[in-house]
Amino acid sequence: MRKKTKNYAPVKGTSIQSGKGIYVSYLELGNGSDWETGADNLFALVLFQKGNGTHSINAEDYTIKAKQIHILYPGQKQQWKLQPPVKGQWLTIKRALLETFPAALQFPFSEHNAHPVLNLDITAYQKISAEFLAIKKELSTATIFLELVNARCRLICLMINLWMEHQFGNTPPSCSGSASYKFHSLVEKHFTTQKSVAFYARHLHITPNYLGIICRKQYGMSALEFIQERVLLEAKRLLHSSGMSIKEIAFHLGFPNPAYFGYFFKKKTSLTPKEYKILLNKS
Repeated sequence: MRKKTKNYAPVKGTSIQSGKGIYVSYLELGNGSDWETGADNLFALVLFQKGNGTHSINAEDYTIKAKQIHILYPGQKQQWKLQPPVKGQWLTIKRALLETFPAALQFPFSEHNAHPVLNLDITAYQKISAEFLAIKKELSTATIFLELVNARCRLICLMINLWMEHQFGNTPPSCSGSASYKFHSLVEKHFTTQKSVAFYARHLHITPNYLGIICRKQYGMSALEFIQERVLLEAKRLLHSSGMSIKEIAFHLGFPNPAYFGYFFKKKTSLTPKEYKILLNKS
């Protein structure tokens, strides 16, 4: 008889919580862990040694496999449907620590990272798992060496970046002075009011065509698609958790009217905002 799946996100297990001045929490997961809906306002890495089922991120399903790492971002609608055997490790990293990382190491935790689920080979898995376990060990000591924990988190992010580069060929921004990083920052600041490529190109002192070349090379999409994806992400977040009406969301995101917002959203998702909210409520 087939085992029934459950919807869950891990919040219990063999847990080591962060204390004062500590920006990292470690959680060990197994078949006996209690899985239920957890907070959606934190960055986290979930490394599976064993796993079956699906992980839904904003209504997009990813098949869970062994030797896989899942990158969780704040504000996303997360849903887990797992079947035993399950074994893994969950590492939560506070934003305060991530903001101290070089720009290149922050990329895995950017909402513009197109690869939130990565399939690792045995070597990459073992290296990343070893760092998870080293963090667990350090957090279990009486006197925690915080900088060592933080350095291991940076190393994990570096290994994820290198694996992304190996698998997909898109290297993250190499420094905060790069045009791609500046464009990303400008979009974060202005996406609700400015949606034209010309606006961002003008502020970067480059042509719209050159900005498009940079975006395709760095993010695998055009500059306009990059802007629109950021708007869409915020729309999904607000539809999921804000309590705002569709009309309020439309105006908040800078659309001239709800109808235009509905047209934009359906073009991107094949669903109207109302249909998307119904889908979320059913999930």
